[in-house]
Amino acid sequence: MYPEVVPVVRCPNCTAHPLTLLGPLYEDGEIVVGALRCEFCAVQTPIREGIWDALNDRLLPLTPAQITNYLPPAARLYEPLWRWNALTLMSGRRFPLREELTLLRGLIQPRPDRFYLDVACSAGLYARTLAAPGAIVAAVDHSWAMLREARRQARERGLRISYMRASAQALPVVNGAAAGVVMGGSLNEIGDQHAALCEIRRVLEPDGQFFCMNLVKATSGWGRVLQSGLSTGGVDFPKLATLNQWFDRAGLRREAQWRWRVVAITLLQLANLK
Repeated sequence: MYPEVVPVVRCPNCTAHPLTLLGPLYEDGEIVVGALRCEFCAVQTPIREGIWDALNDRLLPLTPAQITNYLPPAARLYEPLWRWNALTLMSGRRFPLREELTLLRGLIQPRPDRFYLDVACSAGLYARTLAAPGAIVAAVDHSWAMLREARRQARERGLRISYMRASAQALPVVNGAAAGVVMGGSLNEIGDQHAALCEIRRVLEPDGQFFCMNLVKATSGWGRVLQSGLSTGGVDFPKLATLNQWFDRAGLRREAQWRWRVVAITLLQLANLK
């Protein structure tokens, strides 16, 4: 975790108060050991291995799909074995990762000294894309294995990204702090989608943008059979109309949307913008 992120985080317990940094140990400018304390409710949460544990070792109820993300081999192999070719396999066209990340950068347009948040970051692919131009970036996940892998990759590339262990349904970030929020594929297995989307709306600046890539219900017979099997493990595949209803209910307005077979990419803003 890096010190420039401390002003935009909030107490994960009383949910409304700023935090004080205690006993930090720095390495190359990163806080690798320390704690954040809320002076209002006195709750103290640790920073270990450079990662702020806002959950404070609390366990969350998990689906089989989410449990897989807790395994270190899964975290290490997620990007090289799956993510690099995922959209090409699922979209029905050649869709290299470079094209996806170019689209992400072009739509979000990360700027130096603005704050951006990668929610349910997995191995941190989107966070690294946002951090490259020098933006202030934090990434959230509840899997220690994924967070450790994400931090390892960021440090190897010399990128300054703060990692937080937290739930997408309770983001430890102050209201209206983020110029942009991104989520890559995790909406399908995140659990309470409405609560997560409402949290994303809460942390966005009035003119902030939300980039969401996720999967929707297949139209082919084989695709539906495969998705039906995955659904038993806690992965949800909404119809595109249902997905858009989720966004609407959370107060997020669609600015643009693309669909290639089961792959959907949506750019959203706050619905109350004029």
